[in-house]
Amino acid sequence: MSGRRLPVIVASATVTMFAWGVVLALAPLLTEWPVVPSSYDVYLLVASPASLLAGSLTMGRFTDAFGRKSGFIVDMVLFAASIPFILFATGPLDLIAGIALAEFSLGGDETTLLAYLAEEAPEAHRGKILVGVTNAANVGALTASAISLVTSFSVGLQRLAFALLLASAVPVIVVTRFMAPESFRWLKYRSGERVSLGRGDYAVRVYLLLTMAITVVLTYALMALVIGPYLFPRLTSLIVFTYNLGESLAGFALLPIIDSTSRRTFPFIAYLGGVITMALFIPQYVAARSSLMAFESLLFLNGVFGEMAWAARVILEPELFPTRLRATGVGAVRAAAYALYTASIFFTQPFSEFSYLVYNVGLWAVGLSGAALWLARGVDTARRPLEAISDIQVPARKR
Repeated sequence: MSGRRLPVIVASATVTMFAWGVVLALAPLLTEWPVVPSSYDVYLLVASPASLLAGSLTMGRFTDAFGRKSGFIVDMVLFAASIPFILFATGPLDLIAGIALAEFSLGGDETTLLAYLAEEAPEAHRGKILVGVTNAANVGALTASAISLVTSFSVGLQRLAFALLLASAVPVIVVTRFMAPESFRWLKYRSGERVSLGRGDYAVRVYLLLTMAITVVLTYALMALVIGPYLFPRLTSLIVFTYNLGESLAGFALLPIIDSTSRRTFPFIAYLGGVITMALFIPQYVAARSSLMAFESLLFLNGVFGEMAWAARVILEPELFPTRLRATGVGAVRAAAYALYTASIFFTQPFSEFSYLVYNVGLWAVGLSGAALWLARGVDTARRPLEAISDIQVPARKR
């Protein structure tokens, strides 16, 4: 692998993930814009996960079939087309269309870039690169919520700030993506590699990845964007800011240690911490429901474990699928989680705040079950080449 390849790919992926983080935060923040009647709030919120689901499935299969660079280019074009819909919207339908297109492109793009980065990164630094790049999404959401906080007095100024932020990302994404080479592993294995993994091996892998995705996807949205605004109306921006601050700081703190930490024990620690910190919200709600400081402190702490869970997922997803099906597998796992999230938006509507808390603890327990199974029966993928994890070659049978 040429030393010039990886920096270009990392730069493009980092800026893209930052832009995705901004868009992720925009959906709930835009519900406060006057062009969005309250009756459209649920449609604006549903547009994001539904489009992520479609983008993950579509672009995952596309990039496995036509190449990582082809997926990068298509995603870039779709993202650029979504910006005017969002920033120059005159009504809720414009915003819904823009958010849907942006989430389709950027959400689907994550399947491409995770596969791309895993295939190009040296095994000694693969975890660090995957966590560092994807943490840019947390920084993007943190930046968007900070902008929303300081420009809350003017929708016009808020639009201008978001327009400048997203527009500045497009030239960097365009230049770096046209410079990026095709993944050398995709070129090597596209003819159809054979793998020696059995059904039992894949069953454990898929269960781990699916349960991790369900926890990470559903708990972030339901905790930071649902319970918080119910308890503390008009503080959505502050709540999103606090959670993403915890995630962002944790993401940076993980970089020096992630590649020297066991990939079997790390997910278990992350999800166990998530269960415990989420469970602590229950006594806080019962005994100190109106305490913003107590809520924000727990939210920050849960954000730290949320980032650890996110890190475990983004590392193991591309490591545990073979190159020929890497992006398809990542996209399918994520699509399943976002399908459940979309259903949960409607399923949890009659829930009380207390029911939400119990529901979130249960969701974290789902992820913990997968992490516990992986601790017992999984393999440590740290510092191992992909050929030793998923792309295991076996001789073709003679006909």
